[in-house]
Amino acid sequence: MRLDLTGQITKLSDDLKDFQRNTNERLQKIESVMSKVDEIDGLKTKQQQLEADVDNIKESQLNLVSTNAEEVEALRRKNDELRKSLEHLERYSRDFNIRVLGVNEDEGEDCMTKITDLITSLGFDATSEIENAHRMGKKRNDKPRPIIIRLYSRPFKRSILQAAKSTNGKAILQEVRLVEDFIPSDFNARKKALPIMKQAYDEGKKVRFTKGKLFIDGRETFIA
Repeated sequence: MRLDLTGQITKLSDDLKDFQRNTNERLQKIESVMSKVDEIDGLKTKQQQLEADVDNIKESQLNLVSTNAEEVEALRRKNDELRKSLEHLERYSRDFNIRVLGVNEDEGEDCMTKITDLITSLGFDATSEIENAHRMGKKRNDKPRPIIIRLYSRPFKRSILQAAKSTNGKAILQEVRLVEDFIPSDFNARKKALPIMKQAYDEGKKVRFTKGKLFIDGRETFIA
Protein backbone atom coordinates (compact mmCIF):
# COMPACT_ATOMS: atom_id res chain seq x y z
CA MET A 1 0.00 0.00 0.00
CA ARG A 2 2.86 2.33 0.82
CA LEU A 3 4.34 1.72 -2.61
CA ASP A 4 1.01 2.37 -4.33
CA LEU A 5 0.51 5.57 -2.37
CA THR A 6 4.02 6.70 -3.22
CA GLY A 7 3.39 5.95 -6.90
CA GLN A 8 0.14 7.87 -6.83
CA ILE A 9 1.80 10.85 -5.13
CA THR A 10 4.60 10.77 -7.70
CA LYS A 11 2.08 10.63 -10.52
CA LEU A 12 0.09 13.52 -9.02
CA SER A 13 3.30 15.47 -8.67
CA ASP A 14 4.19 14.84 -12.31
CA ASP A 15 0.65 15.73 -13.41
CA LEU A 16 0.85 18.93 -11.37
CA LYS A 17 4.15 19.79 -12.97
CA ASP A 18 2.67 19.16 -16.44
CA PHE A 19 -0.32 21.30 -15.55
CA GLN A 20 1.92 24.10 -14.28
CA ARG A 21 4.04 23.85 -17.44
CA ASN A 22 0.99 23.94 -19.67
CA THR A 23 -0.45 26.79 -17.65
CA ASN A 24 2.79 28.73 -17.93
CA GLU A 25 2.86 28.17 -21.70
CA ARG A 26 -0.73 29.34 -21.99
CA LEU A 27 -0.01 32.39 -19.84
CA GLN A 28 2.98 33.22 -22.05
CA LYS A 29 0.78 32.91 -25.15
CA ILE A 30 -1.88 35.08 -23.51
CA GLU A 31 0.74 37.65 -22.55
CA SER A 32 2.09 37.57 -26.12
CA VAL A 33 -1.39 38.10 -27.52
CA MET A 34 -2.08 40.92 -25.05
CA SER A 35 1.23 42.51 -26.02
CA LYS A 36 0.20 42.39 -29.67
CA VAL A 37 -3.20 43.84 -28.78
CA ASP A 38 -1.47 46.70 -26.98
CA GLU A 39 0.79 47.17 -30.00
CA ILE A 40 -2.23 47.23 -32.34
CA ASP A 41 -3.96 49.73 -30.07
CA GLY A 42 -0.82 51.87 -30.19
CA LEU A 43 -0.74 51.63 -33.99
CA LYS A 44 -4.41 52.60 -34.14
CA THR A 45 -3.69 55.63 -31.97
CA LYS A 46 -0.79 56.60 -34.26
CA GLN A 47 -3.00 56.08 -37.31
CA GLN A 48 -5.69 58.31 -35.83
CA GLN A 49 -3.07 60.96 -35.06
CA LEU A 50 -1.68 60.74 -38.61
CA GLU A 51 -5.20 61.06 -40.05
CA ALA A 52 -5.78 64.12 -37.89
CA ASP A 53 -2.47 65.60 -39.05
CA VAL A 54 -3.39 64.95 -42.70
CA ASP A 55 -6.78 66.63 -42.17
CA ASN A 56 -5.04 69.63 -40.59
CA ILE A 57 -2.62 69.84 -43.52
CA LYS A 58 -5.49 69.65 -46.03
CA GLU A 59 -7.37 72.36 -44.17
CA SER A 60 -4.24 74.52 -44.06
CA GLN A 61 -3.72 74.03 -47.80
CA LEU A 62 -7.35 74.97 -48.50
CA ASN A 63 -6.99 78.07 -46.34
CA LEU A 64 -3.73 78.93 -48.11
CA VAL A 65 -5.32 78.47 -51.54
CA SER A 66 -8.28 80.57 -50.49
CA THR A 67 -5.99 83.28 -49.12
CA ASN A 68 -3.85 83.25 -52.27
CA ALA A 69 -6.96 83.44 -54.45
CA GLU A 70 -8.19 86.44 -52.46
CA GLU A 71 -4.79 88.12 -52.73
CA VAL A 72 -4.62 87.44 -56.47
CA GLU A 73 -8.12 88.83 -56.95
CA ALA A 74 -7.22 91.92 -54.90
CA LEU A 75 -4.08 92.43 -57.00
CA ARG A 76 -6.10 91.96 -60.20
CA ARG A 77 -8.61 94.60 -59.10
CA LYS A 78 -5.80 96.95 -58.12
CA ASN A 79 -4.10 96.37 -61.47
CA ASP A 80 -7.36 97.12 -63.31
CA GLU A 81 -7.78 100.32 -61.31
CA LEU A 82 -4.22 101.41 -62.11
CA ARG A 83 -4.66 100.54 -65.80
CA LYS A 84 -7.88 102.55 -65.98
CA SER A 85 -6.23 105.49 -64.21
CA LEU A 86 -3.30 105.41 -66.63
CA GLU A 87 -5.64 105.15 -69.61
CA HIS A 88 -7.63 108.11 -68.28
CA LEU A 89 -4.48 110.22 -67.92
CA GLU A 90 -3.20 109.19 -71.35
CA ARG A 91 -6.58 109.90 -72.96
CA TYR A 92 -6.62 113.34 -71.39
CA SER A 93 -3.10 114.04 -72.63
CA ARG A 94 -3.85 112.81 -76.15
CA ASP A 95 -7.10 114.74 -76.26
CA PHE A 96 -5.02 117.75 -77.37
CA ASN A 97 -3.36 115.76 -80.17
CA ILE A 98 -4.07 115.14 -83.84
CA ARG A 99 -2.40 112.34 -85.76
CA VAL A 100 -1.52 113.31 -89.34
CA LEU A 101 -1.08 110.48 -91.84
CA GLY A 102 0.39 110.56 -95.34
CA VAL A 103 2.69 113.61 -95.13
CA ASN A 104 5.87 113.00 -97.15
CA GLU A 105 8.93 112.53 -94.94
CA ASP A 106 12.08 114.41 -95.96
CA GLU A 107 15.60 114.37 -94.55
CA GLY A 108 16.12 117.29 -92.14
CA GLU A 109 12.47 118.36 -92.44
CA ASP A 110 10.74 120.93 -90.21
CA CYS A 111 7.50 119.29 -89.04
CA MET A 112 6.19 122.52 -87.49
CA THR A 113 6.42 124.33 -90.83
CA LYS A 114 4.77 121.46 -92.70
CA ILE A 115 1.88 121.25 -90.24
CA THR A 116 1.42 125.03 -90.05
CA ASP A 117 1.15 125.18 -93.84
CA LEU A 118 -1.25 122.24 -93.83
CA ILE A 119 -3.61 123.76 -91.28
CA THR A 120 -3.40 127.15 -92.97
CA SER A 121 -4.51 125.50 -96.21
CA LEU A 122 -7.70 124.44 -94.41
CA GLY A 123 -8.44 128.10 -93.63
CA PHE A 124 -7.15 128.36 -90.05
CA ASP A 125 -4.55 130.61 -88.45
CA ALA A 126 -2.34 128.05 -86.74
CA THR A 127 0.46 130.37 -85.66
CA SER A 128 -0.47 130.47 -81.96
CA GLU A 129 -2.44 127.21 -81.76
CA ILE A 130 0.26 124.57 -82.27
CA GLU A 131 2.40 123.64 -79.28
CA ASN A 132 4.52 121.04 -81.06
CA ALA A 133 4.70 118.72 -84.06
CA HIS A 134 6.93 115.67 -84.48
CA ARG A 135 7.20 112.33 -86.24
CA MET A 136 6.32 109.22 -84.26
CA GLY A 137 7.71 105.69 -84.44
CA LYS A 138 10.65 104.08 -86.20
CA LYS A 139 11.62 105.37 -89.62
CA ARG A 140 10.47 103.16 -92.51
CA ASN A 141 11.24 103.12 -96.21
CA ASP A 142 7.80 102.00 -97.43
CA LYS A 143 5.72 104.89 -96.07
CA PRO A 144 6.13 108.07 -94.01
CA ARG A 145 5.72 108.00 -90.26
CA PRO A 146 2.71 109.81 -88.79
CA ILE A 147 3.12 113.32 -87.39
CA ILE A 148 1.68 114.08 -83.96
CA ILE A 149 0.37 117.64 -83.56
CA ARG A 150 0.10 118.94 -80.01
CA LEU A 151 -2.45 121.78 -79.76
CA TYR A 152 -3.26 124.25 -77.00
CA SER A 153 -7.02 124.08 -77.52
CA ARG A 154 -9.41 121.17 -77.83
CA PRO A 155 -12.13 123.29 -79.52
CA PHE A 156 -9.56 124.28 -82.15
CA LYS A 157 -8.70 120.61 -82.59
CA ARG A 158 -12.36 119.69 -83.18
CA SER A 159 -12.69 122.48 -85.75
CA ILE A 160 -9.67 121.20 -87.68
CA LEU A 161 -10.93 117.60 -87.67
CA GLN A 162 -14.36 118.68 -88.89
CA ALA A 163 -12.79 120.74 -91.68
CA ALA A 164 -10.56 117.81 -92.67
CA LYS A 165 -13.60 115.53 -93.01
CA SER A 166 -15.53 117.96 -95.20
CA THR A 167 -15.63 117.53 -98.98
CA ASN A 168 -13.56 120.68 -99.47
CA GLY A 169 -11.08 119.61 -96.82
CA LYS A 170 -10.58 116.18 -98.36
CA ALA A 171 -9.93 117.85 -101.73
CA ILE A 172 -7.31 120.13 -100.18
CA LEU A 173 -5.59 117.40 -98.16
CA GLN A 174 -5.76 114.78 -100.96
CA GLU A 175 -3.84 111.74 -99.60
CA VAL A 176 -3.21 113.32 -96.20
CA ARG A 177 -5.56 112.38 -93.33
CA LEU A 178 -6.11 113.99 -89.94
CA VAL A 179 -7.39 111.62 -87.24
CA GLU A 180 -7.70 111.32 -83.48
CA ASP A 181 -4.60 110.24 -81.57
CA PHE A 182 -6.14 107.26 -79.76
CA ILE A 183 -4.45 105.27 -77.02
CA PRO A 184 -3.70 101.64 -78.11
CA SER A 185 -6.73 100.06 -76.42
CA ASP A 186 -9.10 102.67 -77.90
CA PHE A 187 -7.48 102.29 -81.31
CA ASN A 188 -8.11 98.51 -81.24
CA ALA A 189 -11.69 99.03 -80.06
CA ARG A 190 -12.36 101.52 -82.85
CA LYS A 191 -10.85 99.14 -85.40
CA LYS A 192 -13.32 96.47 -84.32
CA ALA A 193 -16.16 98.99 -84.37
CA LEU A 194 -15.51 100.24 -87.94
CA PRO A 195 -18.03 97.89 -89.66
CA ILE A 196 -20.74 98.93 -87.18
CA MET A 197 -19.84 102.60 -87.60
CA LYS A 198 -19.95 102.36 -91.41
CA GLN A 199 -23.37 100.72 -91.36
CA ALA A 200 -24.67 103.39 -88.98
CA TYR A 201 -23.25 106.18 -91.19
CA ASP A 202 -24.90 104.62 -94.24
CA GLU A 203 -28.21 104.55 -92.37
CA GLY A 204 -27.89 108.25 -91.59
CA LYS A 205 -27.42 107.75 -87.86
CA LYS A 206 -25.31 109.91 -85.59
CA VAL A 207 -22.07 108.10 -84.75
CA ARG A 208 -19.59 109.02 -82.05
CA PHE A 209 -16.59 107.08 -80.77
CA THR A 210 -15.04 108.39 -77.58
CA LYS A 211 -12.94 106.97 -74.72
CA GLY A 212 -13.02 103.48 -76.21
CA LYS A 213 -16.83 103.42 -76.47
CA LEU A 214 -19.14 103.63 -79.49
CA PHE A 215 -22.33 105.66 -79.38
CA ILE A 216 -24.97 105.50 -82.11
CA ASP A 217 -27.77 108.08 -81.86
CA GLY A 218 -26.64 108.78 -78.31
CA ARG A 219 -26.80 105.16 -77.15
CA GLU A 220 -23.74 103.14 -76.27
CA THR A 221 -23.30 100.18 -78.63
CA PHE A 222 -21.52 97.00 -77.58
CA ILE A 223 -18.33 96.25 -79.53
CA ALA A 224 -17.76 92.50 -79.92
